[in-house]
Amino acid sequence: MGQAESHNEMDLEQIQELCMAFMKECPSGALHLHELKRIFGIPASCEEETLYIETVFHSFDTNRDNTLDFIEYTAALHLILRGNLEDRLKWSFKIYDKDGNGKLDREEVKNLIRIIYKIKIHTTAINMTPNEVCDRIFELVDQNHDGQISFTEFMEGAQKDEWVMNMLKLDVNASGWVMQNCVKMT
Repeated sequence: MGQAESHNEMDLEQIQELCMAFMKECPSGALHLHELKRIFGIPASCEEETLYIETVFHSFDTNRDNTLDFIEYTAALHLILRGNLEDRLKWSFKIYDKDGNGKLDREEVKNLIRIIYKIKIHTTAINMTPNEVCDRIFELVDQNHDGQISFTEFMEGAQKDEWVMNMLKLDVNASGWVMQNCVKMT
């Protein structure tokens, strides 16, 4: 690991700062959504960042107790900030698959594309509506044309087409977002 890290990857010292913020913000060890928003300085008025952090929060609340314990929190930080592409895509699929049936329908994809679209519109030139993005994803990824995207189709589609990958990945430059919001908490 002695090699230079990528520009967007957080170093361990920054991750340790986030862990210290967890312990300071919530000495009980049970971090609630409003506390996570406070750690990252998410104002209630910022709808797209609020939706994003809520989605991330619930995806890592593995025991569904509406809190993140320290293990869930550090697992989230590790995956989002230092995880490999395949693991981040698996996580993205899990989040898209709201009903947990192992397949993505158009509504599931559209709902998250709307959130991602609102965040990316500020930093990326997107000349399509969320509905058009969803239609294009299904056109490129739904190989058997059954109106649903399986996990295999999702992984293959994302890895074959850079545009699809950029639309399906939920990290939306998570390292950059976390680094920017880390400044707010210090």
